Amino acid sequence: MAFTVFFVSAWLIISIFTIIPKRLTIIENSFIFLTTSVISINWTWIINEELKYVKITEDPANYAGFLIFRSIIIPTLLMVQLNLYDHQSSAMKKGVIFTASVICLLLLTILSRVLDISTYKEWSLGFDAIYYVFLHFFSIGVWKLIRKTTHNEVKHS
Repeated sequence: MAFTVFFVSAWLIISIFTIIPKRLTIIENSFIFLTTSVISINWTWIINEELKYVKITEDPANYAGFLIFRSIIIPTLLMVQLNLYDHQSSAMKKGVIFTASVICLLLLTILSRVLDISTYKEWSLGFDAIYYVFLHFFSIGVWKLIRKTTHNEVKHS
């Protein structure tokens, strides 16, 4: 069941990304996807395997759902958030997009707990919320750094 839920969620988020107007270039989107994927994969590996704060299921189908969430949903949702975030001019709208993205990730995390994909040992949903907020700030920082670097290159040409 978990595989199906997370597969459909990934499909929905990828569809949303495909439909929305892209404000970021393909290089910016690719770089953000790759950097957030690396951070997400390493973070879950450290928390789950090294520190053993969260236990991940042994069931192959549920584990595949976990991999889809970690490797596809999180980075793609961050790309959607940044493409919508760049388009907005007011701080209030940017805050709403930021908050909605974090809430979506938290709801999917709660869903993974309900579907017995993960079991918290020495962890809580609050720590996940903090991680998602920092991940969003990181992706915004990376995007601004890329944007600044590419604009500097164009100015010097």
